[in-house]
Amino acid sequence: MNWQEISIQTNHEAVEAISNIFQEIGATGVIIEDPLLVNQYLDSGLWDYTDIEKSENTEVVIIKAYLPVDAYLEDRILKFQAQVEALESFGINKGLGIISYQDVAEEDWATSWKQYFHPVKIGQRIVIKPSWEDYQASSEEIIIELDPGMAFGTGTHETTSLCVELLEKYSAGKENLLDIGCGSGILMLIGKKMGINNVDGIDIDPNVKNVVIENMQRNHINENYNVIIGNLVDDVDEKYDIIVSNILVDVLTQLLDSIETVLKDGAIIIFSGILKEKSEDFIKMAETHSFIEIERKEKNKWSAVAFKYEKDK
Repeated sequence: MNWQEISIQTNHEAVEAISNIFQEIGATGVIIEDPLLVNQYLDSGLWDYTDIEKSENTEVVIIKAYLPVDAYLEDRILKFQAQVEALESFGINKGLGIISYQDVAEEDWATSWKQYFHPVKIGQRIVIKPSWEDYQASSEEIIIELDPGMAFGTGTHETTSLCVELLEKYSAGKENLLDIGCGSGILMLIGKKMGINNVDGIDIDPNVKNVVIENMQRNHINENYNVIIGNLVDDVDEKYDIIVSNILVDVLTQLLDSIETVLKDGAIIIFSGILKEKSEDFIKMAETHSFIEIERKEKNKWSAVAFKYEKDK
């Protein structure tokens, strides 16, 4: 089977939304070429060797996905184009929005995409590595083996790394975690590796369940986790002492009306995926739901906030 590479030039603001669109039309993964992120890793020294050069223009982000060349391809492309154009109506700037297409032979697709993925350290201790890469961990590091696949979320985007940094800090002593919009299950995995006994994830995408199970098994986790396909109000009946959610701020805002039903008093809530210019309004709204801001972290255009839930406040 041959594949069609779809590539779009966008900006940092639209990365999560366009990645979601790719997933909705059936792409089994996305490649995000973010020059700002690459520059940061080059400066950090986390890569032992690379022939990648620093970029001067860091505003344009390229997102790529691959679709099979079949009878559904044309309809999928039209749907993708329409949904990208509709982003403006949701207040999301799509940037240049230039879309290009390229045919890729099966034998090229099978290996070429691997060049984009290397071990990456996020937070203080977490290292995300693809299965085909070797990595010698220090005694303090925690290795998460995660291949890019059906649901995006391999830790490299700022929203995920911000969430991980806060999860590292606030997971101590927690018994059960819920990841809302769990995707690949990366935050569930990290929660387990940080010592949380029981981790659950919820997502509306039915494909997510098998992806999470595969990632858990790859990391030798075989018990005390669950993936729920559904919504928070109708399908979750537990209460949690830590909740994480890395999704678009508009969805996070909608969650505020229902999330209290699954929180223990004193629970920690970590929200990421918030554009910096929207963080103040979001925090003010969250505080009307008995959430007390305890920490805020920022990277480039993104914010993540940790709250403590005190129901009598």
